[in-house]
Amino acid sequence: MRSSLAQLRRRTFLAALGLGIGAPFAAKMARMAGAAPGPRPTRLFIMYIPHGFPIEHFDPMTANGDFNLSANGIGGLAPLAPYQKYVTAVRGIGMADHASNHPAIRAALTGFSEGGTVDSIDYVIGQQLGVTAHVLGAVPYSKTEGFSVDSHLIKHGGAWVRATESPVDATADLFASLKPTGGPVTIDESAFQSESVALTSKQIDRMRKRVAGLSSEDNKLAIHLQALQGLVGADNTGVKACTARPSLPSVDATATIDPLADSQFAKVLAGHLEASAQAMLCGAARVITLQCLWVNSNMLMSFPGGPGIPAEHHIGLSHAGLPRDAYARAQQWFFQQVADKMLSVLAQPDPADPGNTVLDNSLIYVTTEVSDGGNHNSDAGQTYIFGKPTYTYLPQILIGGAGGYLKPGGRIVQVTDNRPHTDMLATIADSMGAPLRSIGSQAVNLIQELKA
Repeated sequence: MRSSLAQLRRRTFLAALGLGIGAPFAAKMARMAGAAPGPRPTRLFIMYIPHGFPIEHFDPMTANGDFNLSANGIGGLAPLAPYQKYVTAVRGIGMADHASNHPAIRAALTGFSEGGTVDSIDYVIGQQLGVTAHVLGAVPYSKTEGFSVDSHLIKHGGAWVRATESPVDATADLFASLKPTGGPVTIDESAFQSESVALTSKQIDRMRKRVAGLSSEDNKLAIHLQALQGLVGADNTGVKACTARPSLPSVDATATIDPLADSQFAKVLAGHLEASAQAMLCGAARVITLQCLWVNSNMLMSFPGGPGIPAEHHIGLSHAGLPRDAYARAQQWFFQQVADKMLSVLAQPDPADPGNTVLDNSLIYVTTEVSDGGNHNSDAGQTYIFGKPTYTYLPQILIGGAGGYLKPGGRIVQVTDNRPHTDMLATIADSMGAPLRSIGSQAVNLIQELKA
């Protein structure tokens, strides 16, 4: 007697043939029909912003202990308010390995002072997942310093990596996986979507009904047909999926400019964020790190399209005394760019998981190297900032659901003061399916309060 799985696959194959779908693709549909849904697709985007944040404007905890991104003066995280349900702020984290002051940039993603003997967390995750860890940078290096030790944030294979500065070059790398390879086609999400561009709206709708009638349980075919139906173009001639680089106007706007020119910083950052968001939406890239500036960067924040502040980012702003409104507006500007160029894209349904948004299946991690740029501390706890007692901690902002790994956002998680940030790095790795028992020689513990 023929098994129920064999019957399901045979009937799916015949149904596809009956709708005019070619035999090779019909056979792949049949094989997929019996496959259980896989884990939700996840993406990781790490963003580094130097010089810490003026905590009196960025701490989202109100006097009553409530979560309010627009609280505390300027409300440095206010641009994230439309996406507050995805945002988690973690208080109490301190820099690991006693790394302090601006040199802590080299510990921010490695966990060790001067980087130790380990690679940055993006590379570690990419290696475990077997994917490329992309490194982008809005980093207008000075002509004299160039890629110096103060720029060292990301380490791959034991060497510090200079970020790809041009959004055009970065885009070519991010979407490289969409180029035809000529190799055999496998039955997986990306291959199925790629071969489905020839299906019409009518074929997809009929196949969905046939599959629903053949099996009472969800399977990969049913899920992907649902996703494909949401990608069909308005002309109903076929699926408009990411089989090639999508339109990227912000990237195209950087084609003829110098990406290292201070005056072009806003365009370069916009291009990198746009390319990253679209690559995550398409499933073309899973691990991306974006470095914004570097420690001791004294770029004037009055560049076109910027926050319009005629002061240097390092000395003129992070070292300024109270009140620190200009410093707050400068750092707030970065979050506005993330909201405009990235979150607005990722808040739409995930083509590979239509029941959730891309942001539900992503984790955006925003970090820096010091708790507060005013006194260069890298710790958590009560301290004095320009004579005023203030509770500080290493800013750690998480946006997204990491494929259901994190509890729903819109909350503050308070951990024990000076819990090492390596625990955060390990939790991020775990959320991506790349568990770590240690980072370098140091044992790590997951931040259980973050987990669903």
